[in-house]
Amino acid sequence: MHLITLAYSGTLRDSMKHFFESKRFQTIITIIIIVNSILIGLETSEVIMIKYGSVIDLIDLVILVLFSLEIILKIFVYKLSFFKDPWNIFDFTVIGISLVPAAGSFSIFRALRIVRALRLLKSIPKLRLIIESLVMSLPSIGWIVVLLSIVFYVYSVIGVSLFGELYPEYFGNLGSAFFTLFQIMTLESWSSAIARPIMDGVPFTGVYFVTFILIATYTTLNIFIAIVVNTMNEVALQNLHEEEQHIKDFVSQENEKLKSQLNQIQRQLEKLNNRTQA
Repeated sequence: MHLITLAYSGTLRDSMKHFFESKRFQTIITIIIIVNSILIGLETSEVIMIKYGSVIDLIDLVILVLFSLEIILKIFVYKLSFFKDPWNIFDFTVIGISLVPAAGSFSIFRALRIVRALRLLKSIPKLRLIIESLVMSLPSIGWIVVLLSIVFYVYSVIGVSLFGELYPEYFGNLGSAFFTLFQIMTLESWSSAIARPIMDGVPFTGVYFVTFILIATYTTLNIFIAIVVNTMNEVALQNLHEEEQHIKDFVSQENEKLKSQLNQIQRQLEKLNNRTQA
């Protein structure tokens, strides 16, 4: 009896696991997340809440129950391996925040319910690929940040030395110089608001601004983009290999099951032959 219970439990887990990993389930979850995000946005309208507030709150509660049930069932199916997947931990955290009572000092958690919309990052494969690529790019991006910091520091010191007395609002100290250079790097009004007025007062300063933009904006940021794109290709190839391996494992398991069934049929046929001969 105990063995039958274990077999039934294992079969149930396998069936639920296939259901959770199916495209149909992912599509359903994606639709629910989109509907929930729209409803949370509608709650910001006083007119809508006066007319349909009770209905929206009820639907929101039903969706929260569905999300909570999803997490509970996944923990039942995957057990401790559920927490080995960063995306599962993310889902668990998001739903945990949603379950905190949104009253009194915890009222801020009501606004944080919108983080449920971030679950779309997991449900939509293309968005998931982008996030995974960005995460895997973090070590290389960190070195880009170090390089930018060095460039900013060098140009900030030069800027304070050259323009600090005449233009203290832009280069009065390292802090203001860093912010000015950041604005220049984003190319936001850098020419009309910063560069040209300074060039009118201090000659040959165009070299300072042009070289900084070439290094910080066009060179360094393009390297950043190249790293992310290269990592996206690597992640896509890795996912493809994992999917191929998953298919191979599935085919192998099915073959083993088929062999086992054929062996059982063969043994039954042998028993029938033995009985017939007897």
